[in-house]
Amino acid sequence: MVMEPSHSDFRIEKTTRLLHENSSRTVGEVAGACSLSTSRLSHLFKTEVGTTVGKFRCTCRFSEAKRMLSDIPDMAIKEIAYTLGYHHTSSFTRAFEHTVGESPTDYRKHELQKQWRAAAIANKKHKRLTP
Repeated sequence: MVMEPSHSDFRIEKTTRLLHENSSRTVGEVAGACSLSTSRLSHLFKTEVGTTVGKFRCTCRFSEAKRMLSDIPDMAIKEIAYTLGYHHTSSFTRAFEHTVGESPTDYRKHELQKQWRAAAIANKKHKRLTP
């Protein structure tokens, strides 16, 4: 779950928007885009959102990774890692396992199985309703 700011500081709103758009941006890049120093952004963000910019960025990054793994089954894990700003697939895999609790490959497999089961149930229901 991605926390959102409870107040309306436009710089914090911009920070969350920028990280949702591209979670591979560094905190320094985001701070610069908001015309703030890294330390000032970090302080404001923690006060407004209740978590650090880094943790928020990580949450955005792995939300996007999970979406890509389940919605784009033909996209290689290596490509997902690079898209999210990782230079090494092994670094992405370790971070994903630490954050999500399973490897990207296992996550994808489980999500695809859920999708197939849901499709099979929908198909059965459709067949029962069709004369």
